[in-house]
Formats: sequence, C-alpha cells, structure tokens
Amino acid sequence: MEELQSTERLDREILEDARKKAYRILKAADEAVKAGIEAWEQKTNAAIAGIRQKYAQGFETIQRELQARLVLDKRRIRAKKIEGLLTSALDAYFFSLPRVRLLSLLERALHGCVAEVQKAGEPIAGFTVQCQGLTDAEGTQLLKTCLPGETWTLTSAGLIQEDPFPQILADAPNVRITVSISGLGKALLEDKRAELVEALIGSAALVIEDIPETEGVSL
Repeated sequence: MEELQSTERLDREILEDARKKAYRILKAADEAVKAGIEAWEQKTNAAIAGIRQKYAQGFETIQRELQARLVLDKRRIRAKKIEGLLTSALDAYFFSLPRVRLLSLLERALHGCVAEVQKAGEPIAGFTVQCQGLTDAEGTQLLKTCLPGETWTLTSAGLIQEDPFPQILADAPNVRITVSISGLGKALLEDKRAELVEALIGSAALVIEDIPETEGVSL
C-alpha cells in the first residue's frame, strides 16, 4: 500500500513538472508571437508612413507644377485674347477706310520698297507684277506711280494666298517686293504693340497714328 502511494505521488510530480514545462513553453511562444506582431506592426506603420510621405511630397510637387502651368496657361490665354482683339480691331480699322486711303497706303509702302532696292544698288527692271484685291486700272496706276518707265509687266494671274485686303507681289530676277495691307498691319503690331494694347484695353478703342513706310523687300 505504501508502494502504491509512492507511485501515485511520483506520477503527480511528473505530471506537474510536465505541466510547468508546457506552461513555460506556451508562455515563451506567446511572448515570441506577441513580439513578432509588434515588430511587424512597427514595420508596417513605418512603411505606411514612408509611402504617405512619398506620395505627399509627390502630390505637393504635382500641385506646384500644376499651379505654375496654370499661371502660364492663363498668361497664354490672355496674350492670345489680346492678340485676337488687336488683330480684329486693326482689321476693322482697315475695313472702315475709304478705298482711296487703302490705295494711298499701298502706294506709300511700294514707294518705300522701291527706295530700298535703289539704295541697295539693285536695278529696277524686269518686274512681273501680280495683284490681288485691285482692279487692273488701280494696279496699273500704282505701278506707274511707283516704278519708273517700262520696268514692269502686270499679269492677270492672281496671287495664291488668300487675303481680304489688297496686295501686290513684284518679282524680278534679282529682287522680290511684297506689299499688302495685312503686312502693314503686322508691321504696325510689331512696332506699336505696347501702345495698341494700352489703347485697346484702357479705352476699348484702337487709334492708329502711323503706318510704316515699307513692308518687305527680298534681295
């Protein structure tokens, strides 16, 4: 009987010892899992924070670029609108001029071009002249006034380019002269742009005080 009690006591001690060992193993495993989860959470949070910072910086960069582009686009739109207003106002001005005034502008410009050719020492001879927006009588009178003697031939062929205003193209072997109302308008915009913008925006009116003497000569 005493031997049986000793055996039972030994069994209980073995079981208790096994239980304690199992408890320590489970506790260690639980702590390891907990530590792993905490480390993973820290790593994940750091990664998320890094991603947020990266995209926040990227968003700020994109925002700055878009803002700068918006400013440039506004400037382009404003400049385009002003250019359109200037061109429309100038066209309206030329359309409002009497025919004799348009012809006098062409004559003045053609005189200036011929003077440039003469100043360059090139001969004034052998011109084949095409006109657009002018009658034969108007073209002939302009050429007689501006080109000396029998130095030109007026052809019946019209110019290829379309233009709502009169224009003249005079070709010779050594020189080409182009004169047009539209060309005079472009030259005026280049020379008087600041004054025209101020006048148009400030008073909604365009006042043309001067017309360039010449339009274009190609030697």
